[in-house]
Order: sequence, then structure tokens, then C-alpha cells
Amino acid sequence: MYKLDFFVILSLNLSISHIKITNVYKLYKKIKIRKIIIYNKKMNLFINTISKTSSIILFNEKREILDQIDFEIKWNESSLLIPNIDSFLKKNSLTYFDIKNIVLVNWPGSFTWVRTVVLVINSINYITNNNLTPISFFELFPNYPIIKSSSKRDCFFKKNKDSQIEIIPNDDISKYLTDNNIKTIYWESDIENVEIIEKINYLNIIKQVKLKEIKKIEPLYLKKPNIC
Repeated sequence: MYKLDFFVILSLNLSISHIKITNVYKLYKKIKIRKIIIYNKKMNLFINTISKTSSIILFNEKREILDQIDFEIKWNESSLLIPNIDSFLKKNSLTYFDIKNIVLVNWPGSFTWVRTVVLVINSINYITNNNLTPISFFELFPNYPIIKSSSKRDCFFKKNKDSQIEIIPNDDISKYLTDNNIKTIYWESDIENVEIIEKINYLNIIKQVKLKEIKKIEPLYLKKPNIC
């Protein structure tokens, strides 16, 4: 019955046509058979797979970073995310049940990416009942403007702290930067004649993030899927 319920929740969460169910089910079996009597619940994970280089970070109740791994995952989220989390926890002698909160950078990204990663995290949490904290990519930098590539033609663009996130053609962004004499941008762009700062200060983010007690993350989309 538990197995059936598990796959029902997967189906209800999101479409799973693009994710490798074998990996998720292996995770389910591994977690289900662990009958742990005492859970520390003092450790937290920070997961960012939106950036060019993905990161999984372990931090404690004092918001101290204890360990971090960086890896390439783009277009392979369904097959690589769970194994990387699994090996990272094992390396630190932890189980999924020792995690109190998972902070996930959950948007903006491609339609497939958002669906896949959110499904994986929600599926883990369905079994472990951790707390979840979704944050935006635009919360990773202290200054503006922040630019994230959306396609070859346009970018997600946030001009300042109080502005809305826009999807703007690359040429229009270049004009805006020139007209406003902006010489520095964050985070990813092919725009010329500006300084591009890509380094993310994870410690500062972890110190400041407000941990939530959400049990299920809803996928957020800024663009409609490019489906013909």
C-alpha cells in the first residue's frame, strides 16, 4: 500500500514522463527500510541546480557551512540529482531523516528543470517529512541588476530590489545598461562591455535566509513551455 501511495503522490505532484522513476523508487526503498529511532534533525541542506555549476551545501543550526559539493547537472537533473544528494549525505554520515530543512533555489529555470527538480525534492519530503524553504535565484545576490539567461534571445531581468522580474530581449537589456551607465551586472549574460559577477556567497545567503516549514514546493514558471 505504501508503495502505491508513493507513486500516487508522484503522479499528483507533477507529470513524471521526463524523470527516471527508477532513481526515485530506489531512493524510496532506501529511505523506507531505514527504521531510525532517534533523528538529530539538526542539519540542513541548501540545493542550487539553477546556476551553471550546481551546489549542495550542508549547514547546521548555527548557520555554519559544514560541507559543500559542486557539480555539473544541466539537462541531467532527473538522473544525477538524487545520486549526488545520496552520496553527499553518506559522505557526512547522515541520512535523509537527519535533515531538518531543505532550502531549494526553485526558480526561474526551464520548464523541464523546474518540474523535475521540484518533483525530486517533494518526493523526498513526502517520505521524510522535512521542512522546505523555496527561494528565488534573484535572492542569491546582494546587488542589482541581476540577469539570468532565459534563451538565446532573451533574459530574466531584475533591475532593482523592488522591481518585477521581466523577460527582456538581449538587445533591450544592452540598451538599458548603456542608457543608465551600468557597468556591473549579476549573474550570467553574454552582454559585452560590462563586468559580470558570477560568484555566489553562499554563507551570507544561509545566514540570512528565513527558514520555512513548507511541506510541498509548488513549481513556479515565468515562461510558458516551448512545446509545439
